[in-house]
Amino acid sequence: MTDQAEFHGVEPIAVSIDGIETVWSLDQRADQESRWTLILTAPDGRSWTATAQGLWNAFTDLRQQTDPLGYKLCCAAARVEAVMRKGRDRNNDEVYLLTRRTLLGLPHKASMLDHAPATKIATVDEQQARYDRWLATPWWRALLPGDPVG
Repeated sequence: MTDQAEFHGVEPIAVSIDGIETVWSLDQRADQESRWTLILTAPDGRSWTATAQGLWNAFTDLRQQTDPLGYKLCCAAARVEAVMRKGRDRNNDEVYLLTRRTLLGLPHKASMLDHAPATKIATVDEQQARYDRWLATPWWRALLPGDPVG
C-alpha cells in the first residue's frame, strides 16, 4: 500500500457463529492502485486480514479464511446468490444478486455490506457452485415455481 490511501473506513458487520449473531468491525483501506486491505476484528480482539487487487477479491480472500472456522459474514456479498461483475466493477461496493428477477433480465443489486440473514449466507465454494449453475439456467425457468437455479 502507498502512504496516501484513497479510502479508509471502519464498518460494523454482523457475524453469525453457530446461529448467534454478534457485531464485529471491518476496516477497509484502498490505495491509489485499487489494492484493498480488509481487517475483520472480533469483539475479543482476534483479527483476520486480506489484501488483494479489488474490493471483491479482498473480501473473497477474507471469507476463505473465516469460512473454515464456521463464521458467517452476514452481508449481501456473502449471500449464496451474490456475484461481482468482472472487470471495471471490482472496486464497486455493489454486488449482483442472481435471483428469479435477474433471470428475467431485471438487475437486482445490493451494497456489499448490507445485512443479510445467516440462512442466506454460503461459503465461497458454495457461492461459486451456485453461480456456475445459474449460468447454465435458461431464463424460462424463472417462470416455474421453486428455485429456478435448483
